[in-house]
Amino acid sequence: MDQNELLLGIERMRSDSNYYAAEVMRRDLGGAEGLVGPESTSEGRAAAQLLIVTWESIAVLIRGVRTKDKIYEATPICHMYKALEPAIKHFRKEVPEFAAEFEKLNADYHAWLKKKKKSGDYVSAACGGLLHARFG
Repeated sequence: MDQNELLLGIERMRSDSNYYAAEVMRRDLGGAEGLVGPESTSEGRAAAQLLIVTWESIAVLIRGVRTKDKIYEATPICHMYKALEPAIKHFRKEVPEFAAEFEKLNADYHAWLKKKKKSGDYVSAACGGLLHARFG
């Protein structure tokens, strides 16, 4: 699979109605903590799992691509890892290796940023395009 095919696949995964509903719930509840915290519901925990497992799948797919520049430039990897990290930590209490590929992707992404002398900061929709503007 080349970078363009993978970018389309990632966009399809992130455009899925269930993923979108889980992302909206995450935002409405004030972040991943709201999905898995003491006041959370089974729906919240399921939403957190769906978001994280989607990114775990994205990480596995990205691993199989040799050149990742386009993917890294157009995919909010560090944003989503940071946003979902509280839920990842929550689930790791039961499953220590939960989201290990997503965590590795985040580390690889940060190494790529350093190598390319880029910032992981979101600038604007005009600079980052639609994929960054939507996040999640």
